[in-house]
Amino acid sequence: MKRKKVIFEPQPKQTLALSCPAKELLFGGAAGGGKSLFLIVDVLHSINDKDHGHKSNGILFRRTYKELEDLIKKSQDIYLPLGAKFNATDKVWTFPNGGQVRLRQLERDMDVHKYQGHEFTWVGFDELTNWSSEHPYTYMMSRLRSAEGARTYMRATANPGGVGHQWVKQRFIDPSPEGEIFEVNGISRCFIQSKLSDNIKLMQNDPDYVKNLEQLPDHQRRALLDGDWNIFAGQVFEEFSTEDHVVRQFMLEPHWYRFASMDWGYRAPFSIGYWAITGDGRYIRFDEWYGVDDKDPLRGIGMNHREVAQGAWDRASLYGISDMVADSAIWNQIDGSPTTASIFEESGFRMHKSDKNRQVGLQRVHELLQVHGVDGRPMMLIFDRCRDFIRLIPQLVYDERNGKEDVDTTGDDHIYDEARYAVMFHRARKVIPKPKRYREMYQDEVVGYDTLRYNK
Repeated sequence: MKRKKVIFEPQPKQTLALSCPAKELLFGGAAGGGKSLFLIVDVLHSINDKDHGHKSNGILFRRTYKELEDLIKKSQDIYLPLGAKFNATDKVWTFPNGGQVRLRQLERDMDVHKYQGHEFTWVGFDELTNWSSEHPYTYMMSRLRSAEGARTYMRATANPGGVGHQWVKQRFIDPSPEGEIFEVNGISRCFIQSKLSDNIKLMQNDPDYVKNLEQLPDHQRRALLDGDWNIFAGQVFEEFSTEDHVVRQFMLEPHWYRFASMDWGYRAPFSIGYWAITGDGRYIRFDEWYGVDDKDPLRGIGMNHREVAQGAWDRASLYGISDMVADSAIWNQIDGSPTTASIFEESGFRMHKSDKNRQVGLQRVHELLQVHGVDGRPMMLIFDRCRDFIRLIPQLVYDERNGKEDVDTTGDDHIYDEARYAVMFHRARKVIPKPKRYREMYQDEVVGYDTLRYNK
């Protein structure tokens, strides 16, 4: 008997993605992971539905026409053997049972409104980070429906980087670990990562491809080869890595100096960080309070000065903290009312004005993230409970107007400003010893808290 030709044999991660039951799925994370083929095959779930396949209506987007041409060529290898016919003028595949898949370009975000009133059972976006805002994606979700009760799906692929990096990361990467389904407003989402190493066929047929990626600049290599969503072009802190800088909580030594730093905000978010400085001069961010609106990441929670001051002091007193460094603007008096600084002093803090040299502060943060101590660890470590710092610091981009000497202040930079105040705090830096025989004097202490408590 003649063997049936295999049209498509999925790689392991493609198989996992094809079986994912989530309403929304992002598949990818690195170059060469077989993302486009996944989308071309995934829509066949809708086409092959025995009850509703004849009414299935899928649509797959690429940003430009040139990119769409590549998608058309790949779809021919899968769809033609299944008996589907392609209308080159309308760019529509029609299958023997009547189901259809449209291939479309979407260059401008607002072009998505041409689909007002349409109904789709499956919607796909190839390279989702090529769209600058989530509007096209969320608008097409409103077109995702079936009057006959068929199951409907949103599917997308993406590499780290691109103009839409931030919103894609916030929607799919940040909320939950890779491979776990989570819900937002009752709708299930999931991110499944696929790296080049998962594409066994490509690795075998083109072993030089990985060598080409390894030659890229560090931030591009980490994004395209490693699928690292904490790295992208224009990023300020390319050196920040959850693997290197984030640690599980451990017991702080009682003799380490501790203090708080704050960037005040009422309409904008406020940020308060709690820090410890070790005997070898390492900064450890062990707790934080970030006052941000749950629905708008650029708005504060509108809590008044006294409530924030009391809440910050309640937490600080538990840690034995009395010093706080903050933006000097909170010492300004408005209409004769008490200053924000005086209100925090009334709660118990010794308040200190921050050093406002932004360029030097940026260099100082870079230095602490990049330089490693004698134990091999960076000189700034972050407890994993400080989720807002871990989420926001990698998202900062440069202000191109200043020649990359400062961060773009139009973004969510409040937690960075507060951390910058901390590393520039002269009282904190003054307590760091500067011994000549650094390794010999602090070897026991460094080995102690490293080997016993740095459990990843």
